[in-house]
Amino acid sequence: MVYLTLFIAFSLALALLATRAINQRAREARIRQYLTPKDGSAISWLNQFLGTLGQNQQKEVQQKLIEAGIYQGSLARYFMPAKYVLLALTLLTVVLVDLSQTNKILLAALSLITIIVMPDLLLGLRKKWLITKTARQLPYMLDMMAVCIQTGMTIEASFRYLGEELQAFDKDLCYQIRRTSDAASIKGLEKALHDLSERLPTPEVRSFAFTLIQNLQYGTSIAKVLGDLSEDMRRMQVLSMEEKIGKLSAKMSIPLILLIMFPIVILILAPGISQLMMEFGQ
Repeated sequence: MVYLTLFIAFSLALALLATRAINQRAREARIRQYLTPKDGSAISWLNQFLGTLGQNQQKEVQQKLIEAGIYQGSLARYFMPAKYVLLALTLLTVVLVDLSQTNKILLAALSLITIIVMPDLLLGLRKKWLITKTARQLPYMLDMMAVCIQTGMTIEASFRYLGEELQAFDKDLCYQIRRTSDAASIKGLEKALHDLSERLPTPEVRSFAFTLIQNLQYGTSIAKVLGDLSEDMRRMQVLSMEEKIGKLSAKMSIPLILLIMFPIVILILAPGISQLMMEFGQ
């Protein structure tokens, strides 16, 4: 019984060592595959190596970059490695700098939060600004689409045409129109318009998408409707600007009170208060 137990233990030890050896060889093979350039150039080696870092998050990062108006999809592979390198250099600098232990911990925590959170926050802010800017440019696109439809183009053909011609006018709006046109050729125009309204969740884009979907379902005349919709959007933009101008006077009252009225009151009262203090002091 003792020999059987020793034999089983010895067999398990050999199996464990063999498994570790196989895993080590597989790991070394993967590392050689990553570190060996396919065409012998240093640039290809760097691209291949950086592509392995943060590979699970590259699609999410690429989507964030596209939503923020950065359409170079190849930059997504450098986003997470750049974060790691910058974070390592910052922490190394914090360790080497001559500060107290508490200040080092606070500086390291602040650097960690800034490097990790700030890029995503900036991308989110740029995404909101881009959505607002694209919605503001939409009436001009509606006028051009109405002209295209009046010349005999279909809605799909006008999307393809505007997806090429709007590049010089607004590249972000052009990208959205081109993406909608490509999606319409695969999934249908109605689904592509739904996706457009989800990518740009503004009242203007929703009205535009609903109008075109209604035309597809009921076959109504679309050229005049697009012209009227464009005019309504411009009128809403003017009303929104007038509303902001009307609120400006109320917002200006706060710095007016803090920066002008309080100093004037202090300048008026200060000599009398100083004189009274001198008299009571005597």
